[in-house]
Amino acid sequence: MSHRTDRRRWFPRLVRLRDLARSLNHLHRKVDHLMATQADLDALVSRIDTAVAGIRQDIADIKAAHPEIDLSGLEERVAGLEGLDAENPTAEPPAEPGE
Repeated sequence: MSHRTDRRRWFPRLVRLRDLARSLNHLHRKVDHLMATQADLDALVSRIDTAVAGIRQDIADIKAAHPEIDLSGLEERVAGLEGLDAENPTAEPPAEPGE
């Protein structure tokens, strides 16, 4: 077998391997971006949860200090926010292959 024949046989495989490596690198960049985006969303959700809990506590404090004030409408709104949170629970991470 000549050197030229050997090169013709392996060159397409090397090109394909290079293309696969590029595709894999592209996918890694996308995953890194998605993970960063997920971290940003998790932080935002945490801030919203903290704010809703704070509002809920403020309502309880106002009710304790001024029982004559009707805060039922405000309590319903906060309950609606908490209900939205309950409708969208944290997703379970996908199982690793082979588990």
